[in-house]
Amino acid sequence: MSLPGTQRRIVLARRPRGVPIEDDFRTETTALPSPGPGETLVRTVHLSLDPYVRGTLTGRDLGHPPVHPGELVPGRALAQVVDTGEWVVAETGWQEYAAVPASSPRPLPVPSGVPRTAALGVLGMPGLTAYAAVSRLLRPEVGDTVVVSSATGAVGGTAGQLAGLAGARTVAIAGGPDKCRVAVERLGYAAAVDRHDPDWLDALAEACPDGVDGYLHMAGGAVLGGVLNRLAAGARVVLCGLPDNANETGPTALPAGAVMRARATVHGLVVHDHQDLLPRFADRVGRLVAEGRVRVLEDTHEGLGSAPAAFCRLMAGRNIGKTIVHVARGDGRTPGPADAGEPGG
Repeated sequence: MSLPGTQRRIVLARRPRGVPIEDDFRTETTALPSPGPGETLVRTVHLSLDPYVRGTLTGRDLGHPPVHPGELVPGRALAQVVDTGEWVVAETGWQEYAAVPASSPRPLPVPSGVPRTAALGVLGMPGLTAYAAVSRLLRPEVGDTVVVSSATGAVGGTAGQLAGLAGARTVAIAGGPDKCRVAVERLGYAAAVDRHDPDWLDALAEACPDGVDGYLHMAGGAVLGGVLNRLAAGARVVLCGLPDNANETGPTALPAGAVMRARATVHGLVVHDHQDLLPRFADRVGRLVAEGRVRVLEDTHEGLGSAPAAFCRLMAGRNIGKTIVHVARGDGRTPGPADAGEPGG
């Protein structure tokens, strides 16, 4: 693999205020990273964009150090080891090449016939998050009503499918009619509620006539309050994402009265606490994806330069599926205008 003398990388230009905008980031051209002792050079091919990154930009993420202006934006990617061409999952950050500890890249956990980018979504951290939420915390039984907010995102799309396969009747909460249509037609939800509709609470009541037995929360505070006021007795609630807090647009308050009335159990989910599920998750969900029983849904973008706009789109809730930036091609090419397609495939 021939190497260029320089590379592009994206750094934080300034601390975001509210939902990030493109001007919060800056593209730089730097020398190619030089691996030190115990390191290896990898080429970023498919870059994962994840909501946790927003917390790192303000120093509030539980599992990653804060990012300061001028520093590289963190991120996980499917990459190729320069010396061997081996495909790995590595913490590259938003850049074209990265020198990483030789022991840190992981082989791709993707069954034959499954797109390798699934290792960043349904078979990666978002998929493990969904699996932990459903199998360990929500524990749906046949006939339960399970509601998922941000239902067409990387975590929600997988969680809804897993809950449905467990026998639950699944109800999506999503932003806009297009997402609601995707939720029902492509992800198998029994019903979908558009949170932008002024009458969404009435639609939720109609979709959940016997109450909500399980709820996976990844939306704003208004949605949390609306769903918790529909809880059935003994409901399980999983708090997985708090976008209002992440974007610093206001705190999300838990309606204690609704929890008490339902005698509900509320769990805070941080995926790092559930690494023990990895082998079971990889086997179970890997087989479901390979068999076509769990669908892969991706929101794709072309070229490293598209990462800031794609991340802003993600944090504004405009993505459908797992957000991935194709930084390079497996054949060594850098994506150009001829490769570009509509996001949301």
